[in-house]
Amino acid sequence: MLMVLFRVVDQKNVLRDIPWDMLMLFVGALALGSGLTNTGAGELIGNALAGAVGGTHNNYVLGALFFIIPFAITQFMLNRSVTAVFVPICLLTCKALGANPIGLVMLVQAGSLTAFLTPMATPAVAMCMGDAGYDLKAILKAGGVISLFLPLVYIFYTMTVFPAF
Repeated sequence: MLMVLFRVVDQKNVLRDIPWDMLMLFVGALALGSGLTNTGAGELIGNALAGAVGGTHNNYVLGALFFIIPFAITQFMLNRSVTAVFVPICLLTCKALGANPIGLVMLVQAGSLTAFLTPMATPAVAMCMGDAGYDLKAILKAGGVISLFLPLVYIFYTMTVFPAF
């Protein structure tokens, strides 16, 4: 807005250059997250996840659940959308288990934001692929090892410092 106000760019060019498809995807994900919460579907999913882990009180199992699932889904969806959907699910699961959600929400965020194996995960990967001429094989090769290492570090550290129970 400041760039338009100070006439660095004109309004017509700004409106043309806005990535509307990304914006609508993000708005849709926020609406989905709100819908899950307001309709009670999120609570149903939270209770189902709590039942799936068997009511465990193992911090590391819960941490793995809330890091690995968003990490995997984000490889095929925009990371902001996955975060908008999974944070309410995480909070409702914690409520069903009686767990402290701080560390688990941090892991949802970390899982969504460290996904970089495909161009669908974040626009930065697609931009790098286009500008540098990388293909999907090169991206997978470069990110594969760190994608195996990061979950271990994130889950161990976060669940040790911010345990759910």
